[in-house]
Amino acid sequence: MTIVDRSSENSDHESVGCKRSPFTSGDGMDSSCSSSWAVGPTLPTDSPRLKVPGGCLGPTPGAVVYNSTPSSVDRPKEQVLCSGDGIDMPQKVLFSPERLSLKWNQVHRIGAGLQNMGNTCFLNSALQCLTYTPPFANYMLSREHSKTCHEPGFCMMCTMQNHIIQVFANSGNVIKPIGVLNELKRIAKHFRYGSQEDAHEFLRYTVDAMQKSCLPGTK
Repeated sequence: MTIVDRSSENSDHESVGCKRSPFTSGDGMDSSCSSSWAVGPTLPTDSPRLKVPGGCLGPTPGAVVYNSTPSSVDRPKEQVLCSGDGIDMPQKVLFSPERLSLKWNQVHRIGAGLQNMGNTCFLNSALQCLTYTPPFANYMLSREHSKTCHEPGFCMMCTMQNHIIQVFANSGNVIKPIGVLNELKRIAKHFRYGSQEDAHEFLRYTVDAMQKSCLPGTK
C-alpha cells in the first residue's frame, strides 16, 4: 500500500483526470474513473471539492491517497544469505580459494606407472588422472592433510596422499596400487576386486569418499 501526501502539491487528477469514482449513483461504480480513493478530513456538505472533466471527484487538499498497488520501492529487501552466484555459503571451507594454484608448485619427473592387478584398468586410469591434477597433487604432496587428520579408521584423503607420494617417489618404475585396492570395498560397497568396473563411476565414488573424510560425522 502506498501513502502519498498531497498537501504541498496539486493533485494529478486535476491535470489528467481520473477514470473511476467511488462516489457514483446507480451501481456504485463508474467505469470512467480510477481505483484510487480520496480519504481526508470530513468536510461540510457545502464545501467545494475539486472537480475534474468527466464528472469525477478528485482528492481534497490535504488528503491522503491510498493506492492498492504496492511499489517496488516500498517492498522490503530480501536478506542475502548466499554468495554472488546464488549458491548458499558453505558451512565449512575445506580449502580456501585464495590458496588454489592451477600450476605445479615444483617441477616433477613423470611418476611411476601402475601395474594392472587383474581388471584394474578402471582404477589405474582414474588414479592417474587425479595424480596429475596439479592443484590436487600439490596439496597431497605437501602432506598437509595427514598433519591434521584425526581419523582412526579409513580415510580416503590419507590413502590418496600415500599413493601420490609413492608415485612420484618411484619415477621410471611400475608400482602396484595396493593401498587403494585394499580400500576398494570402503570406497563403494558394490565394487569387487577382480571385477571390471566403470572408471567414471570409480572416480565419482573416490572424490565423494575424499570429501566425506574431510567432513565431521558419518552422515
